[in-house]
Amino acid sequence: MRFRSVLALLLALTVLPTSAKEEVRKPWVVATYAYPERDRAAAIQPLADYLAKRGRHPVQAGQVDVAVPNLHGYLQARRDVPQATTLPVPQVPAAQADRYRTVIVARDVASLAALKTQAGQLRLALVGRDSASGGFVPTQYLRSQGLDPEKAFASVAYAGSHAAALQAVVEGHADVAALAGDVYAAARPDDVNVLWRSDPIPPGPLLCRATTEVPCQAIAAWLLEAHREDPSVMAALRAGWPEFGDATVFVPADVARLSEVALPRD
Repeated sequence: MRFRSVLALLLALTVLPTSAKEEVRKPWVVATYAYPERDRAAAIQPLADYLAKRGRHPVQAGQVDVAVPNLHGYLQARRDVPQATTLPVPQVPAAQADRYRTVIVARDVASLAALKTQAGQLRLALVGRDSASGGFVPTQYLRSQGLDPEKAFASVAYAGSHAAALQAVVEGHADVAALAGDVYAAARPDDVNVLWRSDPIPPGPLLCRATTEVPCQAIAAWLLEAHREDPSVMAALRAGWPEFGDATVFVPADVARLSEVALPRD
């Protein structure tokens, strides 16, 4: 079974066997999803190389065995794919983890109370349906406040990136936007105020497709050793996923905490 819509845009990599005489075996697959202005193929290449080296096993394109998803992809796979197994996750330093939040910002809207009364005249900008801080986390919050984004607002647009969502409000193309708190904090544009700030959002762990051919337990152990065996693995992942911050090591995922994050049905 594939990870279907979880990984609709795959960037799969090929790693050759470690020896020309090595027995030909069904390759493992390491893949992820595309994102604007981030070279995700380069970001997961060291991981593919590392797993091929540790397992002395070829890695190439095909059905996904090891995935680096975002939080939405992780939650969707855990919900919809029976074989999906949670792998370790990069340990984001506490100060940086605290900054990974959603903010809902607006111009000419003074408070959440005003947002509720004016929503029918306001244009909402989100990042994307599968974005955590710019998608399903703020959407769930708005619904908890009686504001279904698809029904309560004058319009809903998906900007494609956090910076674009904020810029839509700055330039007057939207009245309200939801995006990552650190993107807003870095810009702090005039006349744009924060209406709501979420609790910290955990990053999504890596995933493994558990089959007799894919040693998920061993892969989890190798990831926990990656900081010592091959630091380039984490360095590349940091470049591809800013939410990993300055992480240097993998740690076991807190599945209970991740289960508290609500994911709406598609």
